Amino acid sequence: MFNKNSPERHTQQNSDDDDDDQIHIDPNDAFEVIDIDSSTENIVENQIDDLELTETMQQEEEDDDALLKISHHKIGNSIFTISIDPLIQNRVCTGGEDDRCLLWNLETGELIHEYPIFDDSVHQICWSFDGKYLCACDMRGQIRCWTNNENNLPINEIWTFHTGNDIELMRFHPTAHVLFVGTNDSQLWLFKIPSGEYKIMHGGSDTEIITLEILANGKQCVCGYGNGQIKLWDLKQCSIIWQYDDNNINENDNAMNTTNINNKCISMCLNNEQTLIACGSADGNCRVLNLHNGKLLSLFPCFQSTIEEDEDEDDDESKTTTTIESVIFGINHLLICGTLSGYIYIWDINTKHLRTTLNLQSGIVKCILNDNYLLYTACLDGHIRLLDIRNGEPLKEWKSGGGEGCEIMDMIITQDKRYLLCAYMQGLCRIFKLKE
Repeated sequence: MFNKNSPERHTQQNSDDDDDDQIHIDPNDAFEVIDIDSSTENIVENQIDDLELTETMQQEEEDDDALLKISHHKIGNSIFTISIDPLIQNRVCTGGEDDRCLLWNLETGELIHEYPIFDDSVHQICWSFDGKYLCACDMRGQIRCWTNNENNLPINEIWTFHTGNDIELMRFHPTAHVLFVGTNDSQLWLFKIPSGEYKIMHGGSDTEIITLEILANGKQCVCGYGNGQIKLWDLKQCSIIWQYDDNNINENDNAMNTTNINNKCISMCLNNEQTLIACGSADGNCRVLNLHNGKLLSLFPCFQSTIEEDEDEDDDESKTTTTIESVIFGINHLLICGTLSGYIYIWDINTKHLRTTLNLQSGIVKCILNDNYLLYTACLDGHIRLLDIRNGEPLKEWKSGGGEGCEIMDMIITQDKRYLLCAYMQGLCRIFKLKE
């Protein structure tokens, strides 16, 4: 049952699954590295005048291929999230470091509505599956929900809540008015909208929930945690069906030891058949698990060993650049992993061989697969690169004008595949035209 009263937070003890035979992928196997573009590296300039830093480091300005450039947020404050109304595809909602949540028109860029200011940076925005409800939250734990007014604008606030802890993720159920909210203390909140009734599923630790995927049956979800654990939850019973703990496996099987202890779950996806789950980690490894029992099937290393094993490399920087920011299942049993170091790794899941490695020359923030083989990649140099995953061929590239703060923070594509929208660190949004 959903409980309207705040429950006591408690810790659940869950037994780990028994180990199965593991498949080890050798990162030293021969593979091809393709450099996509070596001519678009950012140029950094430092100007020091009379021992005073009068100029900050700036990236070289370049062409801007955007159809529209939106500047409603405070310039210089990052825009963290961008979302499109699933029912009326011309309404866009964005949230950023300026503590603001804004609604604007996709076709004209005109500002439609500015919501009341939040307590902290707005970093998660989502619509219900039918577009009836719009929710936004800030980093401190405040959640607000709006529905349409008499003019069909989602500006009537019908519910608000504060979790008491930092929010890591938020999204709606794909077929119900249930809002999922994950916090930094491993709690997963399920809210009925608009009543606000809720129940809590505690992860059994004080680590954050970073990733979440809801199964097609609508009755289960998979969560990835900051300590490397992955758990399949029964949403009705609020119970754990299985739990994968990479730390316990590594203690008992040296052959499966990862590059470092930082195996935080960063990205996650399910295959179309709902039989496999892939989790990209901060240690540069992508783990593929059996969705039915949580057993580790394969470990795909996504890092350049000659670079990552360099003793002269800064440890913190090395841990950061190995992060797998995006993981996607593709056609023909392919698995695509995009890393913060700027590489795309395309694996064959059946043969467990690395098909292609693509060097995009800039850190990858997000990947979106379109038409099963077209891969859109958002990068830290402000470029969106389109690739064909079947052969690794670069098809097109969109630039964002360069300059300071051109790093892309979020990217989405409209349902009709006509437009691509990006949010930037510089406080701007851009709309790119994909096709007529």
